[in-house]
Amino acid sequence: MSVPSEPSRPLQYGKAIAKSDLPSGVKATCWALATFADNDTGEAWPKVKTLAKAAGLSSRVVSQHTGTAESAGYLRKKRRYDNSVLYTITVPTSEEAETHYPAVEAVQPGDWLADLADGFEHGGQGADN
Repeated sequence: MSVPSEPSRPLQYGKAIAKSDLPSGVKATCWALATFADNDTGEAWPKVKTLAKAAGLSSRVVSQHTGTAESAGYLRKKRRYDNSVLYTITVPTSEEAETHYPAVEAVQPGDWLADLADGFEHGGQGADN
């Protein structure tokens, strides 16, 4: 599912990313991409390896993060004839974008966290004590 969005200039994009509730790694990837973006069109074409170095992340993680940003409406990717990727930084035009990024799964604490808290409340150092 694609979130409606429109191309953005890097400064406005950076502000939109900062206000978003995207995970921090996705934000870092988006900010790094914005440094390569054309100020008028919002287009950029860095290699994934170059973008990964700029974001301080691995290429694999950057690829995952760009997919998440695209799902949330903060990025468009277009594969080009030479197998490179043309990115366009975008800002979502709907409220749906604030919470829609299916590539990110929330991590839920297990029962071990409640057990640990119970152990501390009873003077121990955890549930096993």
